[in-house]
Amino acid sequence: MNTTKEIVIAPRNSTNVRLRTTLALLAEHQDAGNSVAPSDVMSQAVAAVPFDAKEAELLSGGVPRGYKALTTATAKLVKAGWLVKGRSGWTATDEGIRAVHAFADPDQFINAMISGAPVPEQAPAVTHAPQSPESLGEDAQAVQADPEAGVTASAEGSEPPATAEESDISETMADLAPADATNSEDPTPPDVAPTLEVSPDVATEQVPTRTPADEAWQGQPQSVALSGDFDPLFGEAGHWSTDLRELQFVWEPTENLWKQTLQLPAGTYQFKILVNGGWDENYGRFGVRDGANHELHLLSDTSVTFRFDYATRDITTS
Repeated sequence: MNTTKEIVIAPRNSTNVRLRTTLALLAEHQDAGNSVAPSDVMSQAVAAVPFDAKEAELLSGGVPRGYKALTTATAKLVKAGWLVKGRSGWTATDEGIRAVHAFADPDQFINAMISGAPVPEQAPAVTHAPQSPESLGEDAQAVQADPEAGVTASAEGSEPPATAEESDISETMADLAPADATNSEDPTPPDVAPTLEVSPDVATEQVPTRTPADEAWQGQPQSVALSGDFDPLFGEAGHWSTDLRELQFVWEPTENLWKQTLQLPAGTYQFKILVNGGWDENYGRFGVRDGANHELHLLSDTSVTFRFDYATRDITTS
């Protein structure tokens, strides 16, 4: 009975540790000003907390079971408000960063995430005590003894210099002032671009509007394709091709994904994802750029649909 509990609980705890590690790594990259792909962050979390034998088993799409569990679990971070997933990547929120620091224990981290418990505010910065007069120079001691003396000495005979902010405001006001403020008799207004009046019918027909499909397309590449050892299906032309039309993906705006379906003979296939028609940008296992080949094992002739999410660089098959 105890052995059964260990088998069931261990993978769940490992996923919890990786989930906290993923958010912690993302926060570190943000603090350093680095832009990192979500797949790279998760790969780093897996490297920090390796898979066990069960988690390393490959699913139908060639993705390890543990990696799929981690990818699914990140939705909980979004629900808790600790992570934001966007087309340009992932962002750890301020509350998520505080949660990483507040809950060093993965179980506490997960419990707070699921329960919605408030995240403690970060402790205030430590204020250092002022230096003793003995450690200061004579001038500094004089200012510390009589703070006004230092101000009077610097201001004697002249007004204090303008701060950088005041200088910026002065320059801005000068730019906004008329070129010839004294010429108030000239009533001629400045040249104004004529306003074009458009009838409602014309406006409806001619003014373009942004559709959800247009919004989804923002940030997407020009093309996505498979490249691998598809010789059994296409002969020599299918051997790691970069331009075979049958291996080009189709953009599906309703799903915000790239898709392609192939009727594949039984066998083992290795492949990568090519972006914009060449090898300059390609993705392998775990969505890693220039990573190891994806693998697909088919026991019988099967219709396989490939789905590629450019936001995560992840691929699934069904």
